[in-house]
Amino acid sequence: MNFQKISIIILSVVIIGLAIGYYNLNETNKNLMESKNFKYDWSPGQEILFTFWKSNSKLSDQYIDRNFDNNFELFNTYDIFENLHQTGYDSNENGVYEKFAIFDPSGEKVGNNIDSNEDGVIDEFSLVLDSQNELKFVDSDHDGRFEKVIFFNKKNNNTFEMLTEKLLKNNTMLKSE
Repeated sequence: MNFQKISIIILSVVIIGLAIGYYNLNETNKNLMESKNFKYDWSPGQEILFTFWKSNSKLSDQYIDRNFDNNFELFNTYDIFENLHQTGYDSNENGVYEKFAIFDPSGEKVGNNIDSNEDGVIDEFSLVLDSQNELKFVDSDHDGRFEKVIFFNKKNNNTFEMLTEKLLKNNTMLKSE
């Protein structure tokens, strides 16, 4: 056999191998970009990963990497009607979201969660009440239990603090225990 025929055979085998490899990689990528209930899509600039509900094609999640360092600094979660439900922030880009904002179906902010020491356990949880006053629960010793309750009166800008134990002892329902 001459050199040209051997080269053609070798190139043909390499091309067939590359085609099979490309097909397998494409199938794997397709499986990573699809799930039973969600479809994934990147923005044209590749800085936002979108997740869509398959049932209604509405937006489910957004993961945003503004500086292209392969870490999502911000995520937004939506309900099945495409209303913003929650936003998470990773301000120091270590992969742990330390702050979360929670929204009602109309898009109004109704609460926060803060993980100040980034251990995965919420250290502060606050609720915005219908009166626009705010109720905050604080875990100051980072043991997963809220020791303090703080009430902010927005109208007269007053703050009232009480230890959770004292608040529960004053509750008549718990006195029988």
